[in-house]
Amino acid sequence: MAQPTPLGDVLGFPTGRIMYDIFIYPYIPRSPEEKSGYIVEYDPRAASAEQTSTSAQQPSAKHPTPTLISMLKRYILRSKVRVRDVSENWDVWAMWGSSLPQSIKDIARPDDWRWGRSGAVEPIYHDAERTPVDRAEAQNWILGQDNQSGPAEPDTVWMVDRRAPGMGIRALVPKGVKPNSSDGSTSSDEYTLHRIKLGVPEGVDDIPTQDSFPMDANMDMMGGVDFRKGCYVGQELTVRTYHTGVIRKRVVPVLLDSQSQETSSSSGDTKSADSSRPLAPPPQTAVQASWLSESPRPRPRAPGKLLSSTPDGYALALLRLEALKAAESGEMRLFVTDADNQPISLLPRRPEWWPSETKEEEWTE
Repeated sequence: MAQPTPLGDVLGFPTGRIMYDIFIYPYIPRSPEEKSGYIVEYDPRAASAEQTSTSAQQPSAKHPTPTLISMLKRYILRSKVRVRDVSENWDVWAMWGSSLPQSIKDIARPDDWRWGRSGAVEPIYHDAERTPVDRAEAQNWILGQDNQSGPAEPDTVWMVDRRAPGMGIRALVPKGVKPNSSDGSTSSDEYTLHRIKLGVPEGVDDIPTQDSFPMDANMDMMGGVDFRKGCYVGQELTVRTYHTGVIRKRVVPVLLDSQSQETSSSSGDTKSADSSRPLAPPPQTAVQASWLSESPRPRPRAPGKLLSSTPDGYALALLRLEALKAAESGEMRLFVTDADNQPISLLPRRPEWWPSETKEEEWTE
């Protein structure tokens, strides 16, 4: 029997909005006393310990976001399934870079894309034509062991992070065990910078519970949405948007610059006159816009909001696509204001792995 495949996904509300973005790792028993199961990684900040509402309605002040454990227990019914917190047993590590095993490198790069009329897009992987991942080699590499030394001990639970090419390996390592520290196994700030540059939103700062739709958060491009599978919570609105709606927002990497009065071009050639990098405002700060031309034009619509950021001056922002295109073409300036009410320009930087916009005749249904 084939081993279940780890994956990144989201749990949604009936309205189609995201409750949690999650990673699911199959857990293989290490001894006869253990049972098989799954480990679910998520950001618990979306719900406090007191928020244990069992309502299936859209959360509100009366029905807050449930904790993940309380939500999962709703669906157990009479099944012989046990749900428990194992966060004290594991640490989460991300590893990327040139020293990754050859079978891991670039495996997340899609072979093709499938576009919907709405602007939603799905990655297509021809895995049968790729070199299979050598799981024994990868697991030994995670813990820095030689391939000839036998199975890695203690065992890790890991996956190839396919949300974007170059994301590398995401691993659950037993508490107190440090994985291979070469290349990409670094601080959490380095990881945040790495995923921001690749345009990968993660956690409640980038994907606010009750507020985010899957396609706005790039879940379609990252392979986190299935538009053909039926019977999942929020499926009706998600699939209807794919076929008859329009994607109007995307999470986009941006460069913060307090000195520049320019906007970025699609090629990313525009440079600031000053290389200073300001301290970013907190997540959910409103993004503002102004036209750069002097000719009279209607006041721009609210472009979006700032999400997570790094001290290096990189951030993610949820932007309206019309504002993004205007900024890339040099027609509009996007900015946020800091604590002193001083403007900080946002220079969009589309990741190179993103698909090019397709023509209407190439749409699929």
